[in-house]
Amino acid sequence: MRIFRPHPMRLARALVAVSILAAAAGCGGGSGNSLPGSGNGQLCDSNAGSITVARPTFGFPANGNTIEIVSSSQTDDLHGNPGAFDLSLNNSSNVTSTLSLVPDNAGPHPYTTDFFYQANLPAGLSGTYNVFLNAPNSNCQPGFVGTVSF
Repeated sequence: MRIFRPHPMRLARALVAVSILAAAAGCGGGSGNSLPGSGNGQLCDSNAGSITVARPTFGFPANGNTIEIVSSSQTDDLHGNPGAFDLSLNNSSNVTSTLSLVPDNAGPHPYTTDFFYQANLPAGLSGTYNVFLNAPNSNCQPGFVGTVSF
């Protein structure tokens, strides 16, 4: 009759193997994305509330060569890391600088709580553009925010 006795070395090797596999699984995905809710082909800032163009819109002109959006949420990827986002115009190569959180007491307030983000526009724009929220270093789909005219 054989008596079972645990072997410390076998047990240690098994624990090391399991911990390596668990660590590798936790790092999986491969998108190079540091935004928890935006990636793997999802909508950029998929955990956002409502987002719309704030400036330039009717009654709220642009502040210089900038564009501004307003969001209803402070618990989304955009609020947590605005510098990871920019705005794409007509979902093309016309791209703004990265976004930054700004105060705008005189801006439109379409939501109960409003959080404003601003970016610099490319020079020489004229016409009407559809605006998309984009995370350029993430594997996500830009989301439609609104339309602007210059």
